[in-house]
Amino acid sequence: MLARLASSARTSSKRVVPTLRRSFYKTNEPKQLNDLLYSVFMKSNVAYSTAVVGVAIFGGMAYDSMFEGLWKANNSGKLFEDVIEQSFPNPPEGTEEEEEEDDDDDDDDDDE
Repeated sequence: MLARLASSARTSSKRVVPTLRRSFYKTNEPKQLNDLLYSVFMKSNVAYSTAVVGVAIFGGMAYDSMFEGLWKANNSGKLFEDVIEQSFPNPPEGTEEEEEEDDDDDDDDDDE
């Protein structure tokens, strides 16, 4: 029995087992999305930080406008902007919005 195990061990060491390796050298294959994102946004610290800040700003603006639109669509007719005009079509004198006058009150009285 030992002879059989020893002979099988010798034959198994001669067997070539193919291994899956990822090649890290440049090829002519088109770049994958992950490679493109890495090379553009994550290769340097400055680019990564800029991408994080940009996504935070523009993502926040998109998130805010999306939910603001959903809120207005679900609550149309109940919002202050909608109700105030219906409840008070003729506001009392002195409460209407005033037009801003362009007073030119500069302290440039040096012309004397």
